[in-house]
Amino acid sequence: MDLLIAAFIIFCLRLADQSLGTMRALLISKNRPVYAGFIGLIESAIWIVAVSQVIKDIDDTILIVGYALGFATGTILGSYIESALGFGDVVVRVFTSENSNNLADPLREQGFGVTVINGEGKDGTVKIYWCVTPKRKLKHVMSIIHANNPNAFITTDSANPISMKK
Repeated sequence: MDLLIAAFIIFCLRLADQSLGTMRALLISKNRPVYAGFIGLIESAIWIVAVSQVIKDIDDTILIVGYALGFATGTILGSYIESALGFGDVVVRVFTSENSNNLADPLREQGFGVTVINGEGKDGTVKIYWCVTPKRKLKHVMSIIHANNPNAFITTDSANPISMKK
């Protein structure tokens, strides 16, 4: 029974440490090094405790399994936490046929900036709508697009805006 409790504790430690690692990487990519450093401090302390517990009884496979499952589950949990927190910005690109409903007006009415580009697609003239928005507002942007043009083709990417303003 003690072995299972130890494996569960190692699992929980790795779950926390790996989730924090995912958040740390995100904060680094969003240019928040101080927050990332603080999280790294906590993450490394947790990791040392977890690894030392596994190494102490390296022949017990159940501890290694607890460690590995904690790592995998922490990776998944970290990605969910990142999605829920919605750090950063996202670029939304919407491709529609020229005859489709205008998407710029409903997005602008809700306070989103939109750039409209005329283009040429496989089947003729298209309109391309570009919108950079905070990640936490992406669902709202998508609902506006879907309500006004459910057949639009949409792509998204992470954005790392750089302003040249002084």
